[in-house]
Amino acid sequence: MSQDEGKQRSPIFVSLIPNLMEGEGHIIPYHQSVSKAVKKLGWQHKVIVPIDNNVGNLPGIWDESLTNNNLEKEGNLVIKLFRINESIKLAKSIAHYLNYNVINDFSSSIIFLERFIHLQLFALYLALLWVPTDNLSVWLLYRLDTHKDNTRWIYKLLNFLIKKKVKPGRFKLLTDSDRLCTSLSNYFETPVIEMPIPHTDISHCSIKSRDISKIICWWPGSPREEKGWEIIKNLAHYSGDNTKDIRLVCAETSQVASVKNGVELTLVQNYLSREEYYHWLGVSQIILLPYNYPAYEGRTSGIFTESIMAGKTPLVTENTWMASELLKHNLAELVINWEESQQVFEIIRKVVNSDTIQDKIRKMQHSYQQFHNIDNYACVMNKIYQEMML
Repeated sequence: MSQDEGKQRSPIFVSLIPNLMEGEGHIIPYHQSVSKAVKKLGWQHKVIVPIDNNVGNLPGIWDESLTNNNLEKEGNLVIKLFRINESIKLAKSIAHYLNYNVINDFSSSIIFLERFIHLQLFALYLALLWVPTDNLSVWLLYRLDTHKDNTRWIYKLLNFLIKKKVKPGRFKLLTDSDRLCTSLSNYFETPVIEMPIPHTDISHCSIKSRDISKIICWWPGSPREEKGWEIIKNLAHYSGDNTKDIRLVCAETSQVASVKNGVELTLVQNYLSREEYYHWLGVSQIILLPYNYPAYEGRTSGIFTESIMAGKTPLVTENTWMASELLKHNLAELVINWEESQQVFEIIRKVVNSDTIQDKIRKMQHSYQQFHNIDNYACVMNKIYQEMML
């Protein structure tokens, strides 16, 4: 069998990324992990990203072929409807890529979209009108509480239309949250499959031992209100004896300043390289995740997952997905009320010095290592594919 024949017999997995967010967040490491999972299965993988995406050092095999538009810019529904023309342009670029790089070269292809708004999903639907779909499958990974949005009916309609464009059984809904599995399945009236979180391989970075002279508390990521920006400001501006030897690390654009008799403040770049990110993950004992409820009621956090994988101690907000995960492992002490800064600092001192809590975190770490990894991600992918092809 020739190499071309072998390539055609194995499926090609196409990661469709309409917006790289200038490299912010999970997108790049997520799809790098997907590439590793696909390789383990012996499949082919293509990653399609926008042109002029303002991201340096992209993997060389990623194809910059999509139109670069502003579909996610803030605006009301009426304003967004005027962007339909941009959706059409995106659709044409998707269809062009599929027709010339996928459809004719592979006997089975899977289009994977894991971060999107309705206008981008609409573009995918239009693209499917312009390409042969006999051997094509579509997997959509929902990350948000879409069933609560005012636009939820649009997603439901587009799911229906896309499902009708492919063969029976070739349309799959995925998520990485057990909570969203239930709520989205109920709303969309179709099964939703839970996927592991794959970008959790921290074996290549050195997780340094705790420095008992300082308690380093890190608020990772760029400042956003839904991630507790106001709470972090309050912690930085709090003055009290219980802040002694506590260092708060956050982005330089968070607009916080140190105060007398307050925490020691370290400001880092808004966008960290993976090496810099893993450095701060390594030296920190406490990961501050005052993420907003209900924004994170069902939504997962890659940072939370990585902090557990690294054996770190996260502090989270009540009723969020992170809180539900900690409660599964009897770690209610880490689910806190952020309103009183004094109480927060008292909790920080208590949990970082508790052998009982650290032991429970190690047990949770082991559980996460068994589920959230590239091998298991590949296993779930293959199971979905094999069942789909029956």
